[in-house]
Amino acid sequence: MTKRVLVTGTDSGLGSTLLETLGSESLTRGIDPSERWDDSPYDAIIHCAIDLTDDRSNPSPFDPASRNVALLQNVLRIPHRMFIHISSVDVYPESDSPKREDTALGTIPKDNSYRSVKLACEAALTASDRPHLILRPTALLGPTARPNSLIRMIRDPGCQLTLNPASTFNYVLHRQVGDFIQTALRDGFSGVYNLAASGNLRLDEVAEIVGAIPGYGGFMYCVGEIDNAKAKALHPSFAMNSAQVVTAFMKEFA
Repeated sequence: MTKRVLVTGTDSGLGSTLLETLGSESLTRGIDPSERWDDSPYDAIIHCAIDLTDDRSNPSPFDPASRNVALLQNVLRIPHRMFIHISSVDVYPESDSPKREDTALGTIPKDNSYRSVKLACEAALTASDRPHLILRPTALLGPTARPNSLIRMIRDPGCQLTLNPASTFNYVLHRQVGDFIQTALRDGFSGVYNLAASGNLRLDEVAEIVGAIPGYGGFMYCVGEIDNAKAKALHPSFAMNSAQVVTAFMKEFA
């Protein structure tokens, strides 16, 4: 039986890919969620939308975390049976220990950061009484992926990056996320899952794989050790390491 799915944040990125592969309807930035409050129930809502705009000519009365929590709560009012929230492994605090789904996340920082937004939205969803699935992917790669350092190096092998070459990343494909969601909807998964490859890459190793010789900066990003055992037990594609994921993406990108 075909599932009736609503996907938010479909203008680009993961939401665009999921709309094509899973979604029957989309909720874009120009549509007020209240217009859907009287809809018949969706089998699932996949919430990819995030508002990180910084339009200083039209300042919002809310900080980014509050603005995105308000959006999530408005989307939650649309009738549905399962709410799937796309979060991020960036919710985890910096640590040398493996980052597992039950790792304590700490308090929500007041720094208007991406992490603060994702933490606040997870907290709001967890406090609701709605059945939900929280997915924490690492860096996302797919046909509609937003530009990141890897994609910039593919497009311009001599580009200038702001990141230190020793920065570490972990990658997953849009299609891996979509396949996992399909399995979750079929088998009724709920809870929290890290969606990550089995192993990281340094940025200079990524450059070597894609055949780039970029300029580097000094900013250091370290994804840390992401424990993907829960997701890998349910979907074997997460046994791939990051180098294999990057190679698979390059074939898709070509």
